[in-house]
Amino acid sequence: MLPMPSEQDILVGTLVFLRISLLVMLLPVLGHKLVPAPAKAGFVGLLTLLLFPVVSAHVPVIEPDPVFYALFAIQEMLLAAALALLAQLMFTAVQFAGQMISMQMGMAMANIFDPATSSQSAIIAQFAGILAILMWLASGAHHMFLLTLIESFSILPPGSPWSFQGWIVINDAAAAMFILAFRLMAPVLLLLFFMYIALGLIARAVPQVQVFFVSFPLSVGLGLLILSLSLPAFMSLVYDAFVSLGQDLPMFLRKLSGA
Repeated sequence: MLPMPSEQDILVGTLVFLRISLLVMLLPVLGHKLVPAPAKAGFVGLLTLLLFPVVSAHVPVIEPDPVFYALFAIQEMLLAAALALLAQLMFTAVQFAGQMISMQMGMAMANIFDPATSSQSAIIAQFAGILAILMWLASGAHHMFLLTLIESFSILPPGSPWSFQGWIVINDAAAAMFILAFRLMAPVLLLLFFMYIALGLIARAVPQVQVFFVSFPLSVGLGLLILSLSLPAFMSLVYDAFVSLGQDLPMFLRKLSGA
């Protein structure tokens, strides 16, 4: 017969389960709505069973006090949400860049349903999101998160105190999100800006030209052409951002632990 788990094992196992389950649900690809719920539940249960023997050696004794245990549970969920937020910021930058490109091309009304967010999004934003998912898998970012998850239990065991320095890393990541989005959409927006200046000069010099009817097909065609030409640089920037994420995650854990 298998030995019955002690009260301490149940308390620690629940905290481990909370950190793993919330991180898996909030990650960009593993937590996608199109991934079946039984697959997520099985993956979370397998990780919990595999990591619990390793984690239990680093966790101090947890008092069975309901108030303190509830605080520990909230702490675990916040840590998992913070780790997932660092990845979601990258995807948000890519989708924001795609949304701005669609608006400047005059395709803001050409929206399709996004199953990930259950809302309408622009076509270019959907295309950029698919490219981000492919770059996420190609860069091995999902493996980085699993390794960071294992490392997080040794750096920050359940119930460990936090340092304010860790939240500075999230603030820097949020600032880097806007920089990445600007770099992704800069080629298309810059050339479209010069195109609109040229159309304005033409409308001023030759008023007979119907600039409004000319600008729409020209902006769409030129925008798609520029986007296709800049696609290798677009993918390279997203790939490098996901690779650098593998360095930011351990740094965030060390800063949060006060090391």
